[in-house]
Amino acid sequence: MVNKQIKLFNVFMPETTIAALNQTLYSGFVAEGPKVREFTQMVSDYLQNPRTMMVNNCTMALQIACHLSDVHPGDEVITTPLTSICTNVPIRHLKGKPVWADVDPTTGMSDINDVEKLINKRTKAIMLLHKDGDIVDLDKYVDLAKSYGVRLIEDCAHTYGAKYNDKMIGNHGDICCFSFQAIKHLTTGDGGCMTFQDEELYERGKKLKWLGVDRDKRDGNPWLSDITELGYKANMNDIAATIGVEAQKVIEPIIEKYHHNGELFTKTLKDLNIPGVTLIRRDPKAYSVYWTYVIMSEKRDGLCAYLEENGVFAEQNHPRNDVWTIFKDSRRELPGVDFFAARELSLPCGWWVDDEDIYRICDLIKNYQKKYN
Repeated sequence: MVNKQIKLFNVFMPETTIAALNQTLYSGFVAEGPKVREFTQMVSDYLQNPRTMMVNNCTMALQIACHLSDVHPGDEVITTPLTSICTNVPIRHLKGKPVWADVDPTTGMSDINDVEKLINKRTKAIMLLHKDGDIVDLDKYVDLAKSYGVRLIEDCAHTYGAKYNDKMIGNHGDICCFSFQAIKHLTTGDGGCMTFQDEELYERGKKLKWLGVDRDKRDGNPWLSDITELGYKANMNDIAATIGVEAQKVIEPIIEKYHHNGELFTKTLKDLNIPGVTLIRRDPKAYSVYWTYVIMSEKRDGLCAYLEENGVFAEQNHPRNDVWTIFKDSRRELPGVDFFAARELSLPCGWWVDDEDIYRICDLIKNYQKKYN
């Protein structure tokens, strides 16, 4: 008999959302307006970065980040194939070339030594993914990008609320891109935001997100003035922002729950010391928010099926991008990716998972590995 089913992902939506949405829907203003401004200020305060800008999704945030990094046809962006396709499609849309960095097989994130070898005169940016709520060694990457004069773009889709060296993620690289898609730590239904370290880049970004016009500085009819740079229709609307405002009001205990669950997984699995299961390496300088809890299993596919049979949904969250036809001219040998992609397994770790669920998942892993080792 299957026990309680434990989802890999779940949508977090406070009960206050319906009343707040009703008020917005009948306010006469559902486009970008007062709710977007309110949400922007809340997120800016939370991330401790005054240069925060809302967009309609994280993919568009990454596209704007590549645009701001002056990626043109033939230019290169060093990135990882172990991510959502959303990370790498923006590079292609600007006719740039994704250059795959191999990953550290102990973390699944870009290997800085390989990244440095790939930098050349065509490199415009390093696209740095923080994977599944864990954080890359940011100090080294910030120094590397500065030393070579390339832009550091952080894909923070999995790491809202995370910290590195006690500083909120969103305050290290040149441009940081967050996701508020349905199953993220905080959702607006779909949406995202960007943070910047440089004021000039931030001001340019605000124009790019709305067809070349800075909505905050428009005076009268903006279309009567000259538009000097081709922009996007990438703004968030007040309906999405209303959902975000209500979620942001109660986000801290939600983030703490993800972190607690991840730490409990680590302690429990270390104590069990299960043959065939390896824990990934996590940076002690980071406060991880464990969007999923990633382990390495020598019998990943079988273990995944066994967990599902017992009501636990788990999977390799983002299969490698480099095998797809749209990226065929970027293929290269990636032994770290080969190793990690064959073993990576994401376990449920969110706010809907309680301590007893975690003990049960760990026992199931132990039972499976004992039976088939």
